[in-house]
Amino acid sequence: MALACAGLLAAAPGLSAQEDYENHVDFAFGMNSVSGHAPAFQRNHQQVEDGFGGIESLLYKRELDDTTGLVLKGRALAGENDYLFDLTITREDVGYLKFGYKEFRTYYDGMGGYWQPTGYMARLFDEDLSVDRGNLWFEAGYTPEDKVNVKVRYDYLTRKGTKDSTSWADTGLAVNAANTRYITPAFMTIDEKRHILTADVSQKLETQEWGLGVRVDEGDYENTRNMNRRPGESSDRKLTQKEGQDFDLFQMRGSYLNQVSEVFTLTTAVARTTIDTVLSGSRIYGQVYDAVFDPVAAGRQQRDEGFYGLHGESEMEQTVATISGAYRPTKNLTVVPSLRFEKLDWKSVADMEETNVGGGPGFVTAIEEIESRSNKDWDIRTQSLEVRYKAAKDWVINGSIELNQSEGGLTELETVEPGTPAAHVGLDRDTKIDRDTQKYAVTAHWYPQAGTSVSFQYYFKARQNDYRATRDSSTTTADRYPAYITQQDFETNDFNVRLSRRITGNLRSVTRYDYQESTIRSQEAGLGFAQSMETKAHILSESLSWNPTARWYLQGSVNLVWDTLRTPATTIGGTAAGLVKNSDANYRFFSLSSGYALDDNADLFVDYSHYESNNSFQDNSAKTVPYGTDNMSQTLGVAYTRALSDRVRLTVKYAYTEYEDFVSGYQADYDAHMLYSKIQYRF
Repeated sequence: MALACAGLLAAAPGLSAQEDYENHVDFAFGMNSVSGHAPAFQRNHQQVEDGFGGIESLLYKRELDDTTGLVLKGRALAGENDYLFDLTITREDVGYLKFGYKEFRTYYDGMGGYWQPTGYMARLFDEDLSVDRGNLWFEAGYTPEDKVNVKVRYDYLTRKGTKDSTSWADTGLAVNAANTRYITPAFMTIDEKRHILTADVSQKLETQEWGLGVRVDEGDYENTRNMNRRPGESSDRKLTQKEGQDFDLFQMRGSYLNQVSEVFTLTTAVARTTIDTVLSGSRIYGQVYDAVFDPVAAGRQQRDEGFYGLHGESEMEQTVATISGAYRPTKNLTVVPSLRFEKLDWKSVADMEETNVGGGPGFVTAIEEIESRSNKDWDIRTQSLEVRYKAAKDWVINGSIELNQSEGGLTELETVEPGTPAAHVGLDRDTKIDRDTQKYAVTAHWYPQAGTSVSFQYYFKARQNDYRATRDSSTTTADRYPAYITQQDFETNDFNVRLSRRITGNLRSVTRYDYQESTIRSQEAGLGFAQSMETKAHILSESLSWNPTARWYLQGSVNLVWDTLRTPATTIGGTAAGLVKNSDANYRFFSLSSGYALDDNADLFVDYSHYESNNSFQDNSAKTVPYGTDNMSQTLGVAYTRALSDRVRLTVKYAYTEYEDFVSGYQADYDAHMLYSKIQYRF
């Protein structure tokens, strides 16, 4: 349709002088021809396989009278489920009204794992998954200058659909029934609704600003996780875990700014938030998804643990207060000290019927009522200092320090068969937690000459966690996690340097190098303090921009990443030897684009990109499952744009893309031809 319209418009007389049109409507149409695994194409490009068409962009502005204006933005792409209606009416010195609705789709791929030694892969359901997100809003504002301003907004948010899950199920068909592997795909169903109402009152005076606000947030979530365990075997059964949540949030907040003098500004803020949550759900095995609980369900296996009849409630109260100042003794120096205080109290209670299948041959299902209670409290104090200093005409230095001290506690009580003669305590624990965090950051910008700049940045963060179980009934059991952890420290160092340079009048480059190192050191009860994880990442990037002539430009970029994770678990011997391996995430990315002005009304664009992961795949099939990535993707596109008149512009684009994935046994591979055309009409 776009090409046909272009043919008619091309017959129009020569182009007139360009006018400044504020409004436009873009009609766009796209078609894709995909060969291979279409869900992977949709996930990677976030574009529907079958094609789309409609209004890609609409902008309409109109002055209703001398003081009132209207702005309408819109989009309606059939096939992509991508819609937008955004209307704003503004009246000068009075306020505004906004009304709108937005909906869009996110694509997912439901493919599971692939077993390299035998080529086994379970394909259990339609792997073309997607989730639709919606947002309906209304906003009104009374915003006269130098008077009290009032703003009210309502949002209705939805999320509904099906997506893949990273929690895969087990199968005995990859190796054998005695050596299962968790590579069977699973999926989630999403059904979420939220209502958000906010109201704000504020005023700006000559040297002061103040604001008060309230927020009410209500949500209703009904999601599920679904697994097919041991499909195609005698122990084939399906598991559905329902996760329901209804919550009500209420928040009141206020802020005040006072410009005490020409060189000092004081800012304070406080917020009080309460959240009441009701939990529901179940975890039930059966021969179908969303089955009714049956203690003698076919295919049940030992340790098929689940629950039903979950009912839980929690109450959270949070108070946050901040005070900060901005001191500017000279135009080259700014100092911003600040203090932050936070208090958090969280109480939860839940009860459910817990189910657990015993050993064969009877596989008797035990049912116990479980009641759990927990209380959590936190007191957090944060001090920070930021300094910005212009040392000379070619140096700007920024530095910041943030210190955080947290103290809290967590009490946990689990009662089995409460209110009956068989009642007993399953868990009784009281843990005290101390957490200290420190952050330091320094940034320097140097401008040695015109067209050249150098930036340095260093960032350091350390967090020390101390856990003290003053009461713990799990000390006599075989499962103390996580109570056996007594101390855990996290540390991150990050450094980067960037050089921006104008090499010649028409050649520019940006070179950047990043280095990041993170470590975790832990101490468990009765053991020494030792490093438990270390990651290192090197990132090198280069981009060039060249304009050989006024009509022609070239842009290119290269990114190289070396990312490694090391853990002492790789040195474990015995039967656990080789169970855990080090992990790498290395890749390279290259892109090149070029544009050429064919004449005063037509342009040609070409772009190419190539991504490839390398040395990032660990085939640990002998012990567990393969993990990591080993894939390649590249895309080549050509676009042609032409102004057919001073009101009409045509864009036509063709792209070819291909994707190869070794980890999936090349079953996620695809190649696609992508056609796109757009006609823009300005008015």
